[in-house]
Amino acid sequence: MAFNNLMDILKRVQSRYPAFGQRLEEAEALGRWDIAVGQGIAKHSRAIKVVDAVLWVEVDHSIWKSELHHRKRQILEILNQGRKDHEILKDLFFIDSRPGFKSR
Repeated sequence: MAFNNLMDILKRVQSRYPAFGQRLEEAEALGRWDIAVGQGIAKHSRAIKVVDAVLWVEVDHSIWKSELHHRKRQILEILNQGRKDHEILKDLFFIDSRPGFKSR
């Protein structure tokens, strides 16, 4: 069976392996981080991984962590592309990029 393009291949793999499709959606959402927070905040934060629909974000200062916390709903909406029926990401978890610090 011939495939027309890469999208055909990905759709077939997604239908056969649902977890792959989920991981692909998570990767796409992670790639929207700079758009979701803007260039100013993006200089001080970095989306690093997704665990159980929670995006882990490294932040270089508590002021930026606070700002991100206040914008959490807005950021998640952009990362999820406004999806109401199927959220890719459910929450954000902030960690301090300085060694030894973790916060939410």
